[in-house]
Amino acid sequence: MTTAFVTAGAAGSPAATKDQVAVVIGGGRGIGAAVVEALATGGRRVVVADTDHLPSEYNHYRSHDVGGHTEARALAERLTDSGLDVTAEAADAGDERAVARLYDRISAEYGRLDVVVNAFGVTHVRPVEEMELAEFRHVVQGNLDGVFLSSRHALPLLRATGGGAIVNFSSVSGRSGFAKVAHYCAAKFGVVGFTAALAQEVARDGIRVNAVCPGIVRSNMWRYLLEEFTRPGESEDECWERMRGMIPQREFQTAEDIAQLVVFLAEARRVTGQAVSVDGGMTAP
Repeated sequence: MTTAFVTAGAAGSPAATKDQVAVVIGGGRGIGAAVVEALATGGRRVVVADTDHLPSEYNHYRSHDVGGHTEARALAERLTDSGLDVTAEAADAGDERAVARLYDRISAEYGRLDVVVNAFGVTHVRPVEEMELAEFRHVVQGNLDGVFLSSRHALPLLRATGGGAIVNFSSVSGRSGFAKVAHYCAAKFGVVGFTAALAQEVARDGIRVNAVCPGIVRSNMWRYLLEEFTRPGESEDECWERMRGMIPQREFQTAEDIAQLVVFLAEARRVTGQAVSVDGGMTAP
């Protein structure tokens, strides 16, 4: 494993990646923003795509209006000012026309594509007995449809480039079930299965497809989950400590931890079809 990381790091040096183009869908904030910065710092030209509006309120923002593209523009401006090559585009991963337009623009602007990161996701808390079919469908679609659409439209451009990498975001909830988020677990397990199947389809084209499974990151999503799962009489700090107790290492993961793995998977030429957890041992066999 050490050799693999050293080799990948050498291949991913700025000199080796300066002509590469990466797209991060869902990269406006949180873990996605850390991925954008890590890929750009490695020398790549990065397109960060996100949306200001979601079609359903069944999400951890509790709103249709989520501000993702607004934050993506601010991120691109900040990183560009620091000398990196980052541009922002508006795209909802679940809207096929928007996804098609995004990849058309990448093709026209850059003429190549090397790395695709599908970093989006939505969650919502509800016991199965209280869950409406519409909620189940919206949460599954919000996590899974975009992985399919993004991959489908990216493949011709990746193939024309001569290969590349797709990195899909699953979750610890794609490795283990958790109460009151059955729809989210179903979707994230689906991401793992889709990743493994697509990796088989495109292996001979030089396209690697892997998934990352983040653990507990103190992000917008986990802050929403904290509110939902805080017990009566329990303070916010006490709830965070209870969550920390779920992690064998007793340390929360960070956005930078996840970004480090994404960069490795973008560069590792002999790794495909894998779902790799960064969760401090939560889902260890």
